[in-house]
Amino acid sequence: MKTYLDCMSCFVRQALEAARMATKDERVQRKVLDSVMGRLSTLSFNATPPEIAQVVHGLVKEVTGDSDPYREIKKKQNQIALNLFPRIKEMVTGSDDRLLGAVKMAIAGNVIDLGVQDEVKDIEGSIYDAFSSDLTIDSYDEFREVLTHSNLVLYLGDNAGEIVFDKILIEELKMIKRMEIVFVVREKPIINDATMEDAQFVGMEELTTVLSNGSDAPATILSQCSQEVCGLFSRADMIIAKGQGNYESLNEEHRVFFLLKAKCPVIARDLAVNVGDMILKGQKV
Repeated sequence: MKTYLDCMSCFVRQALEAARMATKDERVQRKVLDSVMGRLSTLSFNATPPEIAQVVHGLVKEVTGDSDPYREIKKKQNQIALNLFPRIKEMVTGSDDRLLGAVKMAIAGNVIDLGVQDEVKDIEGSIYDAFSSDLTIDSYDEFREVLTHSNLVLYLGDNAGEIVFDKILIEELKMIKRMEIVFVVREKPIINDATMEDAQFVGMEELTTVLSNGSDAPATILSQCSQEVCGLFSRADMIIAKGQGNYESLNEEHRVFFLLKAKCPVIARDLAVNVGDMILKGQKV
């Protein structure tokens, strides 16, 4: 997916928020903004938004000297989600269709995204609201059909905290049939995206195989991913891609099911939905 003019203000906002997390020195914050705005003017709009975000946050790290400005807030999000786990598990277990409930809960967890907002207020309330909503793009029947014929599922994760909700869906997938599921996280910190540290914190490795993708982009950019992850992407019977970043980087790929909330006007327009809508979009062929 290409980058639009509307994305520019979002990149600048992200840079300032990350800079403020990294340092209270306004001179350094100003230097970050100067560097980012100068660099944005040289970048091609043919690049995907995650590719440009990777450059922007690379500049934040370089100027501030902080390799992970979101470190503390990620820990907080992971813990909040873990505290919610028993309740959200109960909601899924009590669903008429447990797999559909787990899918919707995984999508609901996508509200935990600091790339499109500076904080997530009332995570619990936001998740309950999302869970009770219908899917605007609904490829669930296709999702279930492909799943029943899959032996290898590649699950591309998104954000810290959110990955607790992915655990619930993976548990349900494993109840459908015996299959190999590989969960993929970022190689290095970027925004509040999940890394191996986050996966370990929430106990993902106790449930399934976890790999880092070899990149610090806030998405799955195949040209930057490790040979192992690219090989799995090619061989997988089914690919589950969480979040807006993965949609932006993989929306032209096939055999992918995108699970996300449309959280910004650009994504909503591309999907022909409204901001806030719940999406399960399959691209099977």
